[in-house]
Amino acid sequence: MPHDQRNVIASDAPLGTTVAANALLLRFPWLSDLLLILLWMASWRIASLMEYAPHASIWFPPSGVTFAAFLLLGKRALPAIVFCGLASTFWEDMLDQSQHSLSELLQSGLLFGVVHSLSYWLGAAITLLVIRRSSRHNLPTVILAFLLLGPLSALLATFTGTQALAVTSILSGSDISQIWLAWWIGDLIGIIALTPLCIGLISRFYPRCGSWILELGLRQSGSDRYGFVMKLLLSALLLTLTMTATAQFHHDEVAFSIFFMCIPLMWIVHTETPLRSALSLALLSTLTAIGIKMLALSDHALVYQFAISVLAASTYFGLTVPVLVSHNARLRQIALEDGLTKAASRSHFFEQAEQEVLRARHYRQPISLVVFDIDHFKSINDKYGHSVGDMALVAVASTVKRQLRQADILGRFGGDEFMMLLPGDTLSQARETADRMRLALMQLTVQGPIQGLAGSFGVVEVMETETIMEAFDRADRHLLEAKRAGRNQVAISA
Repeated sequence: MPHDQRNVIASDAPLGTTVAANALLLRFPWLSDLLLILLWMASWRIASLMEYAPHASIWFPPSGVTFAAFLLLGKRALPAIVFCGLASTFWEDMLDQSQHSLSELLQSGLLFGVVHSLSYWLGAAITLLVIRRSSRHNLPTVILAFLLLGPLSALLATFTGTQALAVTSILSGSDISQIWLAWWIGDLIGIIALTPLCIGLISRFYPRCGSWILELGLRQSGSDRYGFVMKLLLSALLLTLTMTATAQFHHDEVAFSIFFMCIPLMWIVHTETPLRSALSLALLSTLTAIGIKMLALSDHALVYQFAISVLAASTYFGLTVPVLVSHNARLRQIALEDGLTKAASRSHFFEQAEQEVLRARHYRQPISLVVFDIDHFKSINDKYGHSVGDMALVAVASTVKRQLRQADILGRFGGDEFMMLLPGDTLSQARETADRMRLALMQLTVQGPIQGLAGSFGVVEVMETETIMEAFDRADRHLLEAKRAGRNQVAISA
């Protein structure tokens, strides 16, 4: 799969820009690691700014970055994530002015980086195993695995992270008992709400990674950008109103109005691409964190955290609906259409033909059936190759369709054999139609080497007492008669 095609999922950027960026990243792989480090550190700084209490933020975005990095890169992400854990320890000490010694910071930073990385690598590895063992259209299983393994990884990271800081005397035992729940929930929300968007971003940094994304079958079309922006603005407005109402009216119940955000989120999920759905969830969760900080809603933080979890789960399971609709549409197209010529499939043709025969008998109208094939088609394949043979079939179907009326039906029986149902045509009219088709095929040119095709036609008028399959058998016998008589002609029932 070309790298630039895979990145269509993650961006609406022009193709030329994407190709140039990918070429640069492939030439200098260290740039990819640098971008990952910058993304992690930026998300860590955002989390620290959004703390509503010491070591407590409504979500911890670096956990989402870490989980996404290990899903895409596996062990390759370990050095970058461990470095981020070390760097964030020094940065936090500088911001808090804790005055820890250099050796303490090095020990705690390295230990935190290692246990943070290993905890999320383990969860990501198991999740990726589930993804690879699932079928292409088993998206609910993948989502369920993510929603279970993500929080468990966050719990493991919380336990090991707090113990690492305790061992190095950065945190005391009483500190751990006070912050472990907020730490876990913050990491949990960061994973659930931000991992999909982080996958989209990090897959841009590493063009050769993330081929499994396409295997999920998530690609679908969305509205134009203006429509998406308007939906996002309306969602943000609704969220702002609900949080403002919570701040103004001092009733705990008002905080639960955030669950109404499920409505605009489902609107976005069912009408936009998966990337835009993930972006919407990430932006709305960020706006929620800002609202808690700005409106002093820390007393309701737990409500908002669980709301984000529920909205995220609803969003991901909601993604299965458009995917299922798209999958069913493809299956329906396969069942109704011949994949090569776009004529009706054999089964669909006979289903439609049965209905048309019943309608014709009800209104006492004639209906005729034509069966034809291309003369010496095997020699075309043998001489020019199967690709040219396929082009000949497509050209025949296209030529015949242009000659037919809207009510007529063209189907492909198989190989080079086609069928035409002509409602309202008597035997003589059907013969004229078949002869017109024969002459049109003789004028057909297939990409240079083939100048004109010959076809043999068998024509019958469906009788009152026979089924469509019996009529087909009669038409097929007349087709054989036309071939025995010298080919390139029309044979009809006496």
